[in-house]
Amino acid sequence: MKKDVVFYSSLIMAFSAGFVDASTFTAADGLFSAHITGNIVVFAYKLSQHPVLRDFINLMSLPVFILAIIITKKVDNHYQNQSGLFRGIGIVLIVAGIGAYLLRQFSIDTGFIYHLMLMMIVFAMGIQNTATRIYIKSVFGPTTVMTGNMTVAIVDFFSYISTKKTFEKVIESKKSLVLLVGFFLGSTLGALISARFGLLSMLVPGILITIYYSFIPGKMILSTNS
Repeated sequence: MKKDVVFYSSLIMAFSAGFVDASTFTAADGLFSAHITGNIVVFAYKLSQHPVLRDFINLMSLPVFILAIIITKKVDNHYQNQSGLFRGIGIVLIVAGIGAYLLRQFSIDTGFIYHLMLMMIVFAMGIQNTATRIYIKSVFGPTTVMTGNMTVAIVDFFSYISTKKTFEKVIESKKSLVLLVGFFLGSTLGALISARFGLLSMLVPGILITIYYSFIPGKMILSTNS
């Protein structure tokens, strides 16, 4: 049962990260909300293309992400509530999605309130990055950036088909595959849905995460980190 919890947690969190990152990149002018270092590259590109003030939103994500890490760590130190921490990700995304819908009704796609909504999404991804590092055994690996997982999957695969055909290598490859598939599906759906509905799409991963971590027994989740 514990293995099932880790499996579904890994799949859902990787799916959600891919969904959110692709959604903001698609609907928020190239903003990475989960892959924060990518914003430096995007900003550098825009800098070479006669940037306007709104292009600096990519750099604003860095201090917001750092703030999310600090606050998440402090909250966890005080409450040590893993399920509550993960639910927080979903709740912030739901609030951001509702905010995006309201802003769209008034055709607001710039200004302080709009950027505040975007930074809420970045903040949620900061919580996820930190939570999956604090409770490292609750998922198979990093859920927001897939470069490392792809490297592990390929290395383990070639190790298996060579002389080191061990059962452990098969398991590790499958773990990485779960994360990669989840992220790929999330990215694809996130881009497609946000292109049509804008950042109202945040309701999809927000509701999914909130429901999932509301109905899993708290002791079951916590036990995966022991």
